[in-house]
Amino acid sequence: MAETRQRTVLVTRPEPGLSDTCEALRKLGWEPCPAPMLTIHPLPLKVPRRVDRIVVTSGQSLDALRLALPPDIPLTAVGQRTAERAREMGFSRVDHAAGTAASIIHHLGPSPGNTSLLLATGQGLAGDLAIGLRQRGWAVTRRVVYWARSFSRIASPAREMLASGQVAAILFYSPATARAFLDALGPARPQLASVRALALSPRIGDALRNAPFADIAIAAKPEERLLLDLLGPVPLMPFPPSRRNRLS
Repeated sequence: MAETRQRTVLVTRPEPGLSDTCEALRKLGWEPCPAPMLTIHPLPLKVPRRVDRIVVTSGQSLDALRLALPPDIPLTAVGQRTAERAREMGFSRVDHAAGTAASIIHHLGPSPGNTSLLLATGQGLAGDLAIGLRQRGWAVTRRVVYWARSFSRIASPAREMLASGQVAAILFYSPATARAFLDALGPARPQLASVRALALSPRIGDALRNAPFADIAIAAKPEERLLLDLLGPVPLMPFPPSRRNRLS
C-alpha cells in the first residue's frame, strides 16, 4: 500500500475541469481521486441589448454564452485555461487575464469609450469586479449564468482513502470548495494531519488555515500548471518482490 499512499491526490473541483485535472495528474504519474464538492447548475442568459465584449470569471459561464451569443464577440477570460476552453467552444476572439478578478481590471484597463461589457458569472460572485470595471469607465451589465450547490458529503472512495491514510495531497480550486470540503469532513479533520493542501490562490489558502493539514502550499500564480508543480516529483515505485529477489 505504500506506493498508493504516496501517490493518491484528491481533486475537489467540479466539472467542467475535474476530468481534465485528473488526466493531467495521471500523465504526471499520480493517482487522482475525484472528490468534487460543488455541483454547477446553469441558468439561461438574458442577453443585453448591446454587447461589445464579454468577460467570464470561470469556465462554468461558457455554456450559457455559447448558446446565446455570436462566437466572434471579443471575450476576455479570467485565465489561460478558461480562454482555451472558450476557443474550444468556438469563440474566435479570445484573450485572458492572469487568473484573478483584479488581473481582469488591470488587463482591460480604462474603457476605450462607450463600450458595453457583459460580465457573465455565478450567483453571488464578481460584484467587486463589476464595481472595479465601472470605475474604469466600462458600461457593465452583470448576468448570473450559473449557481453552485455544495455537497454535504465527500464521495465515498475519497473518504475511505483519507481514513486509511492513502492521500498524499488535496487540490483546492476555490474558497467555496475548500469550505465545503472541510464542513463535510467535520470531526474527521484529524485525518488531514499527514496530507498536503495545495491551493490555487491565497484566498483559498486562507479558507484552509484552521484545518490541521501537514502543509498548505499556494501556487505562485492562479494557474493549474503551477498548482500541479507544488506536488513535486512523483515518489518512485518500489521494485516488485520478484525483481528484488533476483537482485539479492
